[in-house]
Amino acid sequence: MELFQAKDHYILQQGERALWCSRRDGGLQLRPATDLLLAWNPICLGLVEGVIGKIQLHSDLPWWLILIRQKALVGKLPGDHEVCKVTKIAVLSLSEMEPQDLELELCKKHHFGINKPEKIIPSPDDSKFLLKTFTHIKSNVSVPNKKKVKESKEKEKLERRLLEELLKMFMDSESFYYSLTYDLTNSVQRQSAGERAGRPLWQKVPLTAQRTGFTLWNK
Repeated sequence: MELFQAKDHYILQQGERALWCSRRDGGLQLRPATDLLLAWNPICLGLVEGVIGKIQLHSDLPWWLILIRQKALVGKLPGDHEVCKVTKIAVLSLSEMEPQDLELELCKKHHFGINKPEKIIPSPDDSKFLLKTFTHIKSNVSVPNKKKVKESKEKEKLERRLLEELLKMFMDSESFYYSLTYDLTNSVQRQSAGERAGRPLWQKVPLTAQRTGFTLWNK
């Protein structure tokens, strides 16, 4: 699954579908893969194994997108259903903040012959202009209130601590498993009773489970 960074979205693309994740409000939208042509300057950041979901660690903090960076095959169930364990994750802030080095596997299609994804770097003249503009803006803005600066630092500290705990939960516990073709949240008996051939995996979950919501991990 390819991960693209655009001006307003992160885009996860595989086959004929793409998941657009807004960097403004955290909204998710499923769109045709061809819509990538409509994105503003999309840059391929690399490959991911899947999407776990999104999470907001605090009401004052942005949404974060949790991605499966690496997996390990642990076995197969009857019917040749592969079961994988999440070994490493990557987290992306759904905001205008630039992403950190995610250490993703490079996409051979978009990174042929290069070691790391390259981004457009401003020319020296552009950099001078930006520095001059920033200095001008800075000189016209009042000195930040000390209380606000302190609150901002405390918020950053909280966010960093919560992210560390999130990473530990997924990568140190070694207890997160998934299958792309089998519903691991249900027993074999319940799956057999609710089996509906020819439908997507999410539609194979028994209706009683959908009503009660017991299959939702973090509801």
